Amino acid sequence: MTARRYDITLYGATGYTGRLILIYLCESLLENSALKHPVSLAIAGRDRNKLELLKQEMVEADRANEAIAVEVADCHDEEALMGLAEKTQVMISAVGPYMELGEPVIKACAEKGTDYLDITGENEFVDAMYPKYDMVARSTKCRLIHACGFDSVPHDLGVLFAVQQLSEQVGELVREDVVVDTFVNLGGRISSGTWKSMISIMSRLRHSIHPKQLWRSLVSGKFVDGRTIRIARPRMEYRSKLRSWIVPLPSIDSQVVRRSAELFEQYGRSFTYGHYLQIRSLPKLLVALGGVSTMIGLSQLPWTREKLLSLFPEGDGPSDGDRERAWFKVTVDARCGPHQVLASVRGGDPGYGETAKIVSQAALALIQDREHLEPVYGVLTPAAAFGELLIERLIASGIQFTLLDEY
Repeated sequence: MTARRYDITLYGATGYTGRLILIYLCESLLENSALKHPVSLAIAGRDRNKLELLKQEMVEADRANEAIAVEVADCHDEEALMGLAEKTQVMISAVGPYMELGEPVIKACAEKGTDYLDITGENEFVDAMYPKYDMVARSTKCRLIHACGFDSVPHDLGVLFAVQQLSEQVGELVREDVVVDTFVNLGGRISSGTWKSMISIMSRLRHSIHPKQLWRSLVSGKFVDGRTIRIARPRMEYRSKLRSWIVPLPSIDSQVVRRSAELFEQYGRSFTYGHYLQIRSLPKLLVALGGVSTMIGLSQLPWTREKLLSLFPEGDGPSDGDRERAWFKVTVDARCGPHQVLASVRGGDPGYGETAKIVSQAALALIQDREHLEPVYGVLTPAAAFGELLIERLIASGIQFTLLDEY
């Protein structure tokens, strides 16, 4: 790639999560300020005043210097976004809900050959972007990488980590049948942006593919070069080894892991994936199921949807104390015949602190480790784009990838 004005541009820097990403990037760059080729950074959005205030906040807190650039580009201004994409090597998009606001940014990056990262958890957005921009990005030789935060890196790289360990036991898995289940347990609060995205997703469910049709297509599997990739039949049950109830989790993680399995022969001739949420007690499980059902129903009508959205004021999010207490653990159970590997991925605040860390490390990998990345382009998963390299970066930054003897 030819030299561009900025190495990394953070678009949507003034939002709750965008600000945390900026803090992490600035602190990481200060720690590595003695590098021979320092990383140049820009923040971008639609409001210059907010951007300048944010920059000043970083400077006054000694997190950054005046070298941070400020760029103004409204997400509805295609010309401005094209110009912004042309100036940068890597674009982080922290603007959501992505289904409403995200496409212009990814379009500009695909057409201008700019590597793109987002932190979306919206399946519908990823499904819509792939057919539109995969071939465009391949032609301009750039990487478009969705779900590069807690959605879905711990699951995607956790499965890769476990499958690699399994292959050391079994040997080549190309002709084998592999089954992987992941179980996520977490604690923490959400921000207004996350809440808005959740309500947006729920409000469109009745317009999406019928759940029974979707379930049948996922369970029956997808055939890729003679291989079968499928989602496990959903089940809700009590797992004594986990001391928890497990519930199928219809998040973007399954979609991302399936796509990685399509791209990696090492995931086996047949690959089946189950994705579950852990809930400790039956009363909590019943409350959770009832709450989700109620939210889906209320999100269908405009006036009740507005009431739901008003529960979280714009810009609201967890306090520093809330984020310090938040945590996550993803347990990965990978099996091939009599062989089994148990692993876990653990970290702190999943939705914000660790999401900021993950997407920032991914962006830095695209700049600092570019020569070590596979020359693959188009719409990619985190595992396909980075592989072990990002696992190593995350371990070095405090996220734990661990082999387990038991659950």
